[in-house]
Amino acid sequence: MNRAQHQLMQIVQKIPVFDGLSLDQAQLLIQVSKFSKYEAGKTIYDIGGASDEMLILVKGKLNVLSDAGQLLGEVPPGSSIGEMGVFTGHPRSATIITAEECVGLEIRKNQLLGVMNADQSMKSIILENVVGMLSSRLADANSKLDVLTAQQQQAAHDLAQLLPESPEPESSEAEAVEESQDEAEVDADTTPELNDDDTPEAEDPA
Repeated sequence: MNRAQHQLMQIVQKIPVFDGLSLDQAQLLIQVSKFSKYEAGKTIYDIGGASDEMLILVKGKLNVLSDAGQLLGEVPPGSSIGEMGVFTGHPRSATIITAEECVGLEIRKNQLLGVMNADQSMKSIILENVVGMLSSRLADANSKLDVLTAQQQQAAHDLAQLLPESPEPESSEAEAVEESQDEAEVDADTTPELNDDDTPEAEDPA
């Protein structure tokens, strides 16, 4: 084993999804990988594409772009991209372009799964790492959602404070007529009734 191979194995071991693998297990991954060079400005992955391989960046820098071409982030050497899609089957969530000349290790999905199935210890370690990474991303997404919800509620509260209070609605004409009718009924109820005894008798003419 030469120095360059040993360095590659150490790089593989530092990738989060491969954390905990032995040097021998890292070497197995390198043996099924494809060592590739990319010129600056080359598109490695397109957004929406199939997640059928992952890439370990050994040298150079990659740009992560949105569907509109907006720069979302950068990938430094010693990092990996595409590994979660390999395990989840989700299509590429971003476009990856080389920012400069790059060197990387490409690992095809079928080759990775083949090595894992042949080494149950490696499979257990990798799958445990995948679950941990997914849980961490889910927790991060929930935290961001909580922050956005709180911001929206605060914005709604601030807006309500700025808006003038609505005047109380005036009684409509129909309500006014109804009130007049009610008052008339009350007056009618309070008018005294006259009986026969109360009727004044006419005086006899003298």
